[in-house]
Amino acid sequence: MSDRSPWRAFGVLALIEFLAVMDASIVNIALPSIGDSLGFSPTMLAWVVDGYLIGLAGFMLVAGRATDLVGRRALFLAGVVAFTGFSVLCAVAVAPWQLIASRVGQGVGAALAMPSAIALITDLFPAGAARNKALAAFSGMAGVAAPIGLVLGGALTATSWRWIFLINIPIGLFVVVAGLHLLPRGQRRTGAHLDILSALGLTGGLVFLTVAVLRGGAQGWESVPTLLQFGAAAALLLTFSLRQAVGRNPLVPRELLRSRTIAIGNLIFVLVGTILLGTFFITTLYLQQVRGLDPLSAALVYLPVPAAMLAGTQLAPKFLRVGAPNTLMGALVLQAISLAAWAVLMRIEGSLLLTFVVPATVWALGLGVSIVCSFVVCTSDATPQLAGAASGLATTSYQGGGAIGLALLALLADVKTDHAGTGPIALTTGFAAALWASCAIAVIGAIATRLITASRRTSGASDRQNALAE
Repeated sequence: MSDRSPWRAFGVLALIEFLAVMDASIVNIALPSIGDSLGFSPTMLAWVVDGYLIGLAGFMLVAGRATDLVGRRALFLAGVVAFTGFSVLCAVAVAPWQLIASRVGQGVGAALAMPSAIALITDLFPAGAARNKALAAFSGMAGVAAPIGLVLGGALTATSWRWIFLINIPIGLFVVVAGLHLLPRGQRRTGAHLDILSALGLTGGLVFLTVAVLRGGAQGWESVPTLLQFGAAAALLLTFSLRQAVGRNPLVPRELLRSRTIAIGNLIFVLVGTILLGTFFITTLYLQQVRGLDPLSAALVYLPVPAAMLAGTQLAPKFLRVGAPNTLMGALVLQAISLAAWAVLMRIEGSLLLTFVVPATVWALGLGVSIVCSFVVCTSDATPQLAGAASGLATTSYQGGGAIGLALLALLADVKTDHAGTGPIALTTGFAAALWASCAIAVIGAIATRLITASRRTSGASDRQNALAE
């Protein structure tokens, strides 16, 4: 392989990372248009986002395990084909259930491709500076894709929301053709095993729990369908938990779950994901449904948010010298303050610069720092052999837990809106209530970081006592 070939192959892998992240942000700006076109109810509109995230989070862990069993290149290409094929189905959907099902399929395709892409990067580049540079560039694609997705989504939705999915098709086909020529085949690991029941338990549990939350209000919280949905979610998640406890090949290595730092870190990452996904969902609707902006104008107003979030991810390493838990606590406090200010200013009929852009930008800065620090905490106690599994668990917590949190915030906004009546004032009441809930979640996360520092102090004291005893 020539010196240039690894970087050409890297470009193919980076494209799918870009596409997968962009497909989350590009949809947010198109939600009102999709809702009007297909007849989504306000709460069910959250499924356009949640369906993708559940497919992604539910299969991320099993895809990581399958990478060596199936073969890295084969699994990557299968994921890209699935992602592209379901993009076609999204574009031609004529009913809400068709779009939701296709979005889940998109998420599964992305889940199959993303862990394989990271593994292929380790095949392409030897350990050292070149590999670190490639992994950093691969991770940075997420920060670039989010703002591009917002603006591109606004521009494409001005023509038709279906174009936000059609644009994936030529890119996906290019990745498949180029991947066949440039990516190494890799070797299968004969001793690897795949726990399909665990994957189905986790994914099915997330699906039924989200359905119960989003449909409970319309069905009745004590109705038979809602109780059956909650029961199915509990049974499936219990199946996943039991397989984790007694199975021979758990999706999450048991050593990770014995670390209190990793356990609390993943809980905090669920909260961070809830804040991000819920706030994105609520505020993009606010710009179009309350402020009356068209999709492209809303995207341009929102542009400072992903830019500030990217800045936060770049600034975070500079603050880590005081410790990831302490930096994370400060970032969550900053989020809580800015979300509270945003909820208050949202009710004022003033300039968007003051009432939206300023609080949103400050919030996004804290959010960027929170994401980096949460990831550091979630992987800090993992051995080198378990670093990949810890990373996969963190991603699942962030996206899967965030999907459930988004459903809850969407439900809260809808309930508050119904109680307030109809029209822009009622919508603003619901949206502001969701921001106050996000503020409370940030406060809970900040308090949880103290449990990490307390745990480490206790562990350190115990180690010193053991050393003295010896």
